[in-house]
Amino acid sequence: MKRIRFVWKSTCTTCRDARSFLRKDLGAELDERDYARVPLSAAELKDLFAGRDPRDFLNPRSPAFKAMGLAGKSLTVEQAFALMVKQPNLIKRPIVVAGKQMIAGFDRERLRALLK
Repeated sequence: MKRIRFVWKSTCTTCRDARSFLRKDLGAELDERDYARVPLSAAELKDLFAGRDPRDFLNPRSPAFKAMGLAGKSLTVEQAFALMVKQPNLIKRPIVVAGKQMIAGFDRERLRALLK
């Protein structure tokens, strides 16, 4: 059984569906972090996105993104981390990490390929 890191928001239907798919359909063991209940610190986000641009993991479809007027704005990496800490709903979810690979969002085919 493959053990993966699963960063999610338990009140998100898509996250719950992805969690169920990973556990039941793919038989994955999850190291879970529900960031709605236990928020991620800036240091934890930097560790999670190590070697990746955190701006790629901001969710432009999020109501928080729209409400903050972030569309079309150029953010620095540090600004992206600060926004994610302040408003976790800006983070694309769920985030699945297996080894050095990471997927944000629920895509069955990409998850299957990741866990092969």
